[in-house]
Amino acid sequence: MATPEHPNLPKKGLLGLTFAGIAIAGMLGGLIGYGLVKTSCSDTPTRAARLLQQVPNFHESVASCAWPSLFAALVGTIMCAAGAGIVATLLLRAQSEWKSHAPPPGRAL
Repeated sequence: MATPEHPNLPKKGLLGLTFAGIAIAGMLGGLIGYGLVKTSCSDTPTRAARLLQQVPNFHESVASCAWPSLFAALVGTIMCAAGAGIVATLLLRAQSEWKSHAPPPGRAL
């Protein structure tokens, strides 16, 4: 025997749309984090470092930006997806509350 569904549960389409919104927010957060690090971190030597490379016995090492970019993308993804998840949860709860306290039939809002 199947248990009856609660009347205020959100519809499956709305849950799918909520999941898609959280996933898109996470991806955009990751892109923002990656872009912020990519614009501020340089994989190539600066102009001054290139000039100094012509000095005998001078060796400039340029750090790779791969790990900071990956870390920033991961942090941006987690933060934005968590924020969107919180907003989505509050939205679904408010919708459920609104359904449970609907005005009586024949009464205008």
